[in-house]
Amino acid sequence: MIQKARQSSFELLRLICMFMILAAHASGYLNEEDLVGGQGVFKLLVNQFCLVGVNVFVLISGWFGIKASFRGAGKLLFQILYVTVICLIVSLLAGLPVSFREDVLPFLLLGRPYWFVASYLILFAISPVLNAFVENATQGTFRTVLLAWFGLAFFYGFLLDAGHFDYGFSALSFIGLYLLARFVRLYPGRLTSFSAWTDAGIYTGLTLLSALLFWCGYKWFGMGFHLNHYDSPLAIIAALYLLLAFSKINLQSRTVNWMAGSAFAIYLIHEHNLVSPYYHQLFHNLGQWVPAPAVVPVAIAFLLLIGLACILADKPREWLWRRITQAK
Repeated sequence: MIQKARQSSFELLRLICMFMILAAHASGYLNEEDLVGGQGVFKLLVNQFCLVGVNVFVLISGWFGIKASFRGAGKLLFQILYVTVICLIVSLLAGLPVSFREDVLPFLLLGRPYWFVASYLILFAISPVLNAFVENATQGTFRTVLLAWFGLAFFYGFLLDAGHFDYGFSALSFIGLYLLARFVRLYPGRLTSFSAWTDAGIYTGLTLLSALLFWCGYKWFGMGFHLNHYDSPLAIIAALYLLLAFSKINLQSRTVNWMAGSAFAIYLIHEHNLVSPYYHQLFHNLGQWVPAPAVVPVAIAFLLLIGLACILADKPREWLWRRITQAK
């Protein structure tokens, strides 16, 4: 969707981002009761380390630049249709209850469960305008616009939780991430020229700081200061440095590229309403079936298996899409 010549380091990062999203959804959303004891701290760390997954996915688009086309949009929409049909067939064969109004139609229409797709499609549609600005603006103008945008995002989005930014879920938030990655790619500076290990260390340090501030906020003030939102400044900067770390890795792997071609299916399948209740139930009840010391390794194994199953389930879609487009 973003570039034809796939660089395996970025393709590996896509897969890692999807694993992060799987892990975050398996862990569940944070609340004050979760932050008690070692288990609560572990859950907090999982959520904060995985929080960057969505932002990085958008930053990758900005790093290479979106080349919008009807074919590209059609490919994404066809994948949503394909995933819905697959989930529907499997559910019917398994004898599970299915409601077209609640389990099928909202996903075909890109309702709230598929918020990422809707926001990304808006970004996709306006990317020619953003690209034209990037190509024609001076570095100074670009920097000024970027600083102004993030200033507004910080005040209205992060501090005030204004609906325009929607905790980082909105297309407006995606626009800022897209422009940020374009700027860093086109105008690298001293703060973006560290080694890959240093970039990874910055990502780790900012994430630990975010987790600490979140925990202290709930302990002393009864609130987490919105640090578990996608529009948290710490999450955005951490995501950028994780991207920069992988941009400096030289990796070529046909296997990684092949798997990453279906990475987005991991999100589409496990978040589909015909799948997500069972997905969450699996990890919610895992502690009842598995001895405590084995919960984490078993959970990781399940996450890897689920991710691989989603990738394999999506592969026929690639063949179908090639046949459809070649027939035209």
